Amino acid sequence: MQKSILIIGMGQGLSLAIAEKFGKEGYQVGMISRSADKLLGFQLHLDKMGIVSNYEKADLSDTGQMLEAIEKLKIKLPVFGILHYNAVDARMTPLMEETADSLTTGFRISVGNVLEAVKALMDDLLESKGSVLLTGGGSANYPNASIASISLGKAGIQSLAYMLSDSLKAKGIYVGTLTVSGWINPESKTHSPAILAEKFWKMNKDRKVVEVTY
Repeated sequence: MQKSILIIGMGQGLSLAIAEKFGKEGYQVGMISRSADKLLGFQLHLDKMGIVSNYEKADLSDTGQMLEAIEKLKIKLPVFGILHYNAVDARMTPLMEETADSLTTGFRISVGNVLEAVKALMDDLLESKGSVLLTGGGSANYPNASIASISLGKAGIQSLAYMLSDSLKAKGIYVGTLTVSGWINPESKTHSPAILAEKFWKMNKDRKVVEVTY
């Protein structure tokens, strides 16, 4: 059965490496982010590698836009066997400059819309006995007030991964989060996007643990 991976929060770096790795393994690639120009660039890049992809633009602070984009991609691509959620509210804003509204919006981007995306893809994930892969971060374990929304988002992802796993494992759906405890850099010998993409691929194949800290 031909399957696809949906990457929400598509961008240069980790998510592009994920698209390349899973595309080489036979998956078609769906991509969602807010920049149509960048998405087109990623599509052209993947096309040169022989990887079939498609994309839809959405502002991930707007759940309705994200869900509309998912529905459009479900028509364009084969069944989604994997959801990779890589979006985060990446504002470098100190805690005491945040507000309840700004943190709530950030939480929607980083955590809340994961749940909505899983629900939107549930039929596909059930059919394929698929996977939900989440990009975690070290600030889940070491919160930093100078990046308040990021820290709260990664803590939320960590918790959500375990709750989703408990909710979905009996249905044959794997949920895993890679808690990235290092600076992602193409030149890194430990935390390059390509190395992390391999970690995600192994998690997806092994389907054994909810959280890998690396």
